[in-house]
Amino acid sequence: MGWTFLGDVRALRVALLAIFFYSAAAKFRIRSSSYIPSRLAVPGRRLGSRYHRAAMQVNQPRGCTARGESVQNTGAQAAEVAAITAKDFTQETSSVVGAYAGTVGLMAFTNIEGYQGEIFCNRNMNMKGISAVGFDMDYTLALYRPDTFEKLVYKEALKRLVNKKGYPSSILGYEYDPTYYVRGLHVDKNRGNILKLDRHKYVKVAYHGFEKLSKEERMELYSNARHEFTEPDFQCLDTLFSLPEAYLFSQMIAVKDSGEELQDKSFFEIWRDVRHSVDACHWSHEHLKKEVAKDPAQYIVRDPHLFESLRHLKRSGRKLFLLTNSFWEYTNVVMNYLWGNPPGVIDSQWQGIFDVIIAGSCKPGFFVNNRLQLYRVQNPQENRAALDIVDGLPDLSAKELLQEGKIFQGGNWENLHKMLEISSGSEILYVGDHMYSDVIRSKRDLGWRTMMVIPELLHEIDRMESPLAQREFKAIRELYFQRACKEDDINELSVKLADMEERGQDDEEGATQEDYRDALELVSEQLFETKTELRERIKSYHEMFHPIWGQLFKTGLQNSIFAQHVEKYACLYTSHASNFRFVSPSCSFRCMADLLPHDGLRRTVANPNARDRASTEP
Repeated sequence: MGWTFLGDVRALRVALLAIFFYSAAAKFRIRSSSYIPSRLAVPGRRLGSRYHRAAMQVNQPRGCTARGESVQNTGAQAAEVAAITAKDFTQETSSVVGAYAGTVGLMAFTNIEGYQGEIFCNRNMNMKGISAVGFDMDYTLALYRPDTFEKLVYKEALKRLVNKKGYPSSILGYEYDPTYYVRGLHVDKNRGNILKLDRHKYVKVAYHGFEKLSKEERMELYSNARHEFTEPDFQCLDTLFSLPEAYLFSQMIAVKDSGEELQDKSFFEIWRDVRHSVDACHWSHEHLKKEVAKDPAQYIVRDPHLFESLRHLKRSGRKLFLLTNSFWEYTNVVMNYLWGNPPGVIDSQWQGIFDVIIAGSCKPGFFVNNRLQLYRVQNPQENRAALDIVDGLPDLSAKELLQEGKIFQGGNWENLHKMLEISSGSEILYVGDHMYSDVIRSKRDLGWRTMMVIPELLHEIDRMESPLAQREFKAIRELYFQRACKEDDINELSVKLADMEERGQDDEEGATQEDYRDALELVSEQLFETKTELRERIKSYHEMFHPIWGQLFKTGLQNSIFAQHVEKYACLYTSHASNFRFVSPSCSFRCMADLLPHDGLRRTVANPNARDRASTEP
C-alpha cells in the first residue's frame, strides 16, 4: 500500500493512520460478541456423547467405518459428498440436492470421513436414571425413500385434490421433486410463501411458490410487524412427512398466479385443501398400506443394525416400548420388514423386543389428553385385527393389564406410565423424528427425556467436513474478523475526528482533520469490499449444502429456528436410532459448557480504563 502513495506524502500519512487503527483494534478483537472461533478449536465438540471416534474403530477393518457397510449400494452412491476441489465445485453444486435427498431417504452408510454415528448432547443425561426407552416408528425406526414413498403420497394427494376438492384435472400430470424442500421451513398460509427463519425469527430466505423474494420484499412483508410464525397463519414443516405437501402447495400457488385456474381460492384455502389431501393419504392407510405391503423395499430402507441396537438396550434391563401414530395393521407390515421378513411374511417375532406396543396413538394428543380411550388389539396377526375397549384401568395393575396382551391402540400417557410402572416422566427416554408431536410435547408436558432422529446429519456433517467447505469456512471466518476490525476502525476514527472538530485542533501526532476524513473514507471503502466478499462467500458456502435453502442448522452465520428447537427440546440428537449400539447403556451424556459473549474475555493485561481500578488494587 505504501508504494502506491509514495508520490503523495499526505495520502501516505492517511494510509499509515488507517493501518495503525486496524492493527491496534486487532489486539482486542476477541472481545467481539460475534467473533467466530474455529470449530476445530473447541475441545470435545464432537465428543458430546462421550464417545470417541477411535473407540469406534477398535474392532473395525481399515476400510469400514462404524456406520457399517453401504445398504444396497444405493445410499453410498447418493451421498458422495467427499472432497470437492475448487475448480469442479461449479459442476458439483447442481448435484448437492440429489445427494441431500439420497442421504436422508436411503440412509447411506458410507465409507467417507465425516459423520460416523455420534450421538450429540444438549442436556446432561445419565442413562442409569432411564428405566424405559421408547421409539416412534415412521422416520425413526423406518426411514422412507423420498423418491418412491413421498412420490406415492404426492400422487395420491393430487388425485384427492381433483376428485374431492374440484381442482383442474391438468394437475394430475405434475411431478414431485423430493430434493426441493428441507425440514424446518415455515409456510405463510395467507401469502403463499415458504420461509426460512433464524433463531430470532427473522426471515432470511423466502419464496412465493417457486419465485424467490428479494430482500426488500421480505423486509416489507415481515420486518415491519412482529410475527410469531405459529398457527393459525403459519405452519412449520417440522417433519419429513410434510415435504410433499410443501411442494404441492408451491405448485398450486404457481397455478393460481398464472391467472388461469384457482382464482376463486385464497392462498389459505389452497393450503387447507393440500393439507387435508396429504393427511388423508396417511390416515386412511388403505392405498399406502397395499402399496408398501407389496414391496416394502421399494419404499423403506432396512437398517441392518436396528434390532442389534434394540437388543443392546434390552440386555441392559430397560423396558422398551413402541409408540407410533400408524395404525396396527400398517405398523405390523413395516416392523416385519425391518425385522428381515420378506414381503408378505407376517409373524410376531419382532414383538418380543418390546415390552409395550401402542399403535394409532394420536400424538401429540396422547401426551396432553388423559381421557383418550385405550383399546387392546385382539388377534394381532390377522389382516383385520379387532379392537376391544380396556375397561377398569384404574383398578388394574401393570401385570394384570399386560397379561392378556401387550399390543394396544390409542390410549394416553397415563396408561403407558402404568404399564411401564413409571412414577416420573424423567425415567423415560423417547426417540422420535417429529419436532412437535414427538419431542416438544413429550418433554414440555410430561418431562420425558428426548432424543431426536435427524437423518440429515449425514449430509450436513459430511459436507461440512469436506476440504472445500473447510476452506470456505476458514475464509469466511477471516473475512468476518476483518469486517469487525474495520468497523472498529471506523468507530475509533469517527470518535477521534469528532473530538478534533469539537476542540478545533489537529492530532498530537500532526495528522489533520482532513487526514482523518480521508482515512475514514479509505477504511469505509475497504469495509464495503469486505462485506461484499463475505456475503458472496457465505452464499457459496450454504449452496454446498442445498442450493436453495442452504445449511439446515444455519441461516447465514446464525442458528436457524430449527437448530434452536433441536437445542431447546432434544436432550440428545443423532442420525439414526441404531447409533445406540455405539454407546454403553449406562453411559452419561455430557453437553458443552454454556458461554455468553463476555465469557470470551481473557485479558492478559489489566484494562487501564477499568472502573474502580484503585479500589481493587491491593
